[in-house]
Amino acid sequence: MADRVVAPASRQPGRIVDLFAGAGGWDEGLRELGYTAVGIDNDRWACATARAAGHERIEADITMLDPEEFAPVWGLIGSPPCQAYSTAGKGLGRFDKPRVIACAHEIAARHDTRAEHFAACRDPRSLLTVEPLRWAVALRPRWVALEQVPGVLELWSLFAGLLAAHGYDATAAVLSAEQYGVPQTRKRAYLVASLDGPAGLPAPTHRSYNPRRPDHVREEERDLLPWVSMADALGWARDAVTHTNNQTAGGSRPQGLSRPAICPARTIDSASGSWTVERGVGQGDEADG
Repeated sequence: MADRVVAPASRQPGRIVDLFAGAGGWDEGLRELGYTAVGIDNDRWACATARAAGHERIEADITMLDPEEFAPVWGLIGSPPCQAYSTAGKGLGRFDKPRVIACAHEIAARHDTRAEHFAACRDPRSLLTVEPLRWAVALRPRWVALEQVPGVLELWSLFAGLLAAHGYDATAAVLSAEQYGVPQTRKRAYLVASLDGPAGLPAPTHRSYNPRRPDHVREEERDLLPWVSMADALGWARDAVTHTNNQTAGGSRPQGLSRPAICPARTIDSASGSWTVERGVGQGDEADG
């Protein structure tokens, strides 16, 4: 296992392991904080992309690895595949949740029943959600940070309770990207846990976006910064473009998916095949994105 050891950054107390690390979204954020991570993913091209960006990658099936071989670990990150629980997919994960919940309880009790439950799952990706819990119980990192689609909040809340039984302070909630200065309305469920004190999710720095009332400011958000628009982020004129998702069952554009650049971008639906960018008045002809 010597080839899997990564030297910590100068201000980093120990190793960080990033499960289902992909192309390196978490790792880009860690880099800005002066940290590095050992990322693990089984996608060849995602690993190649991460390495090209300077991130460490192990190309492997996480379910087949023994977490003990990575000890000691200071921090653990996990973003399991979301397709089983995403509203853009078939949603088979909702039928598998009882299996996932049972397996999580058993893993927390140090009894690995993954093979038994995997055989009964309708989506083979559903049970991947328990992997970060398996690694956390085995390695006892000082902190844990997990991310998934909002439909997994129920599981993250359960995992927070299971981690609490192992001495962690843990919490879980859904956060929306535009409330942290990102020009996109992307909601995700997060779990954070710590052995070194209270674990809390960051408070919003920007106002929430309501597509039905984009100019409305909620009373409790008056002291926060305005949300950031696509136009602001890209340096476009505020009336320059509107982008529309073209993917529909009948071939015509769906209702409600058009959004001007003066607003945050939508979360891109995984089923969309293309987008149209429409320039505003005086900006020229329509162009396909």
